[in-house]
Amino acid sequence: MHVLIAYAGKTGTTEKCAGMLGQRLKNVTIINLTGQDADISKYDLIIIGSSVRIGMLHSKAKKFINKNKDILKTKNTAYYICCGFSDEYRTYFEKNISKELLDSAIIYDTFGGEMNISKQKGFDKFVVNMISKTEQGKKEVRILNENIDKFVEKVSGVVCQK
Repeated sequence: MHVLIAYAGKTGTTEKCAGMLGQRLKNVTIINLTGQDADISKYDLIIIGSSVRIGMLHSKAKKFINKNKDILKTKNTAYYICCGFSDEYRTYFEKNISKELLDSAIIYDTFGGEMNISKQKGFDKFVVNMISKTEQGKKEVRILNENIDKFVEKVSGVVCQK
């Protein structure tokens, strides 16, 4: 069983989560979609991860999904996002990935996120700074290891059955 983890992010959290998945799964290839591409036809399981900014997936992740939509429908797929407002994760998925792909996915979930102002640039830095001053911004924003564990358990169960 060959696994591809393809991710795109801006500040390193999505990459960190891809690495955490890669350590827990076997026969894994990890690619950063901001600089690489992959022929997904040779993989048995494709995991796609993306950061979320203002409700939108990273443009490189969204482009990768749209370009490979027909193949993704025939493969074991799973999706994760990293975002500051993890309680909104279903809305982010439904807004960015077709219902058909989500319905055929093994799992899709949020891995939470990090709000490190020092890693932000330009408008994103302004937004994170403003959010941190609101009630919503006072909630703990962290990587949700429990969601990663559940995700790995779910995809491992499907992969092991093959």
